[in-house]
Amino acid sequence: MILRPSSVRLLAFAGLAVAGAVFGTAQPKKESAPPGAQARREMAAIELATPATALQVAPGFKVELLYSVPKEEQGSWVAITTDPKGRIIAADQYGGLYRITPPAIGTSTGAKVEKLTIDLRKFTSAAPASKTGAEKAKAQSRPEVGAHGLLYAFDSLYVMVNEDRQNAGLWRLRDTNGDDQFDDAKLLRAIKGSGEHGTHALVLSPDGKSIYFANGNHTDLPVNMEKARMVKWGEDHLLPRMWDARGHARNVYAPGGYIARTDPEGKTIELFSIGFRNQYDIAFDANGELFTFDSDMEWDQGAPWYLPTRINHAVGGGDYGWRSGAGRWPAYYADSLPEVVNIGPGSPTGVTFGTGAKFPAKYQRALFAADWTFGTLYAIHLTPDGATFTGVKEEFVGGKPLPLTDVIIHPRDGAMYFTTGGRRTQSALYRVSYT
Repeated sequence: MILRPSSVRLLAFAGLAVAGAVFGTAQPKKESAPPGAQARREMAAIELATPATALQVAPGFKVELLYSVPKEEQGSWVAITTDPKGRIIAADQYGGLYRITPPAIGTSTGAKVEKLTIDLRKFTSAAPASKTGAEKAKAQSRPEVGAHGLLYAFDSLYVMVNEDRQNAGLWRLRDTNGDDQFDDAKLLRAIKGSGEHGTHALVLSPDGKSIYFANGNHTDLPVNMEKARMVKWGEDHLLPRMWDARGHARNVYAPGGYIARTDPEGKTIELFSIGFRNQYDIAFDANGELFTFDSDMEWDQGAPWYLPTRINHAVGGGDYGWRSGAGRWPAYYADSLPEVVNIGPGSPTGVTFGTGAKFPAKYQRALFAADWTFGTLYAIHLTPDGATFTGVKEEFVGGKPLPLTDVIIHPRDGAMYFTTGGRRTQSALYRVSYT
């Protein structure tokens, strides 16, 4: 994921670093930790969900806190989807899956939460007797699932496993005996990539026939990828590249973060667009146009090659110009594609369109984009502009702390649901409805 520290702390740290570079002052060893490490520790120590009354929301809307996740028992939730019965399925970043039956519109209490029994370790890592105790303990310490992306489609739950390196990739879960639990699991395609820049979200195509997925820039292309919209990409730099001074993404090359699609059985994977840094989620509008919320390299703020977090219109064959270090393509490059709207510093997570929401028409057409760092859910209002779009941002929901992870529109009640959590922070499930 792209879960980053408070930008206030980050900018303070950056200022100290620049001062040290200019005046030649040595930094103590304790400051060699990544920027904002202390802020992340403080965030992880919070054990109470932010109450709904402490959140700001656009006029005419109401936010309800439906469930505060007990962190020690149910972890930190980063992805949600709905099943055919209208229940919400949530993924603990470092654990298993949970199923939530939300209360009816009009009441914010009584959410039913149950843990699903699926454990992917049983399908790939049955420990033979010859394994040592240490090896068995290591296998057992891996997450039951460790997903960053969920999608219920084709009578199956598709899971993009991230945090378990040995199981990373696209999985298909099924209930084969009708007991309302997933008892069958199949790895459709292994994808090497884990952690915050690894494998991410899944969405259904507009025609309902295929699955699109988004992966960050520390993720290899899928094993035995069959097709690509683009035929060649490279690192054609006129001047020697300056790698990141802290070593981030050193020796990581194009295509960087990418979007691909596959059939329901995972038989064929096609690379759709490339050149993102770390787009956690993707969403289609009502006309089938695809959008994403890509991240910045926050340590590059002030450098000529810095690009802010931004909303991108993702088109087939497009290259959005991420290259490691100073090799980043400026937005004005003719062979790149411009942003729809620049958001500024932040940490992009979940996105969804308001299609199907019981909201005013303006918000049904909006793209909702979640920012973990600043605790802000933006409504992006789009305007067609030639072959693409321009947009303006509105702060739709905000709070402190509010580490947003995923957001969906419920297909039955037409309300918006979003989760907070990630990086072992306090999780919660909220609902937004129009009053």
